[in-house]
Amino acid sequence: MREKENYIVMQYRCNFCNAMHDVRIKKKLLESQSKYPFPYVFLHNSIKKGEAKELLTILYIDRDGRVRGQEIQEFGNDNLFSREQVMAMIEPLMKEIRFLRQDNLKLKKKIEELKNNH
Repeated sequence: MREKENYIVMQYRCNFCNAMHDVRIKKKLLESQSKYPFPYVFLHNSIKKGEAKELLTILYIDRDGRVRGQEIQEFGNDNLFSREQVMAMIEPLMKEIRFLRQDNLKLKKKIEELKNNH
């Protein structure tokens, strides 16, 4: 386990792909838990026999930032999120993209105006 200023980097060996992974967790997340070990979820990929697989990994982390257990699930064709959850995540992102596009167009127009004035 390596400590940085605001986060801890732990290493663990995945039982599915047999690879070592660095997992970065904010110290505040580690310190703010009400009970230990707590579950920490992340995704990683594995390539076995030329086939890529996505793996959902749940690590159980103790108060000192050590991995005390793990669960790994392979993603199939089934959905991770419901349609309602996906829409709740996508709608604010799409709104933000629209704002960014508008800002981009305004900035391009200002750049052109500046070029034409010089």
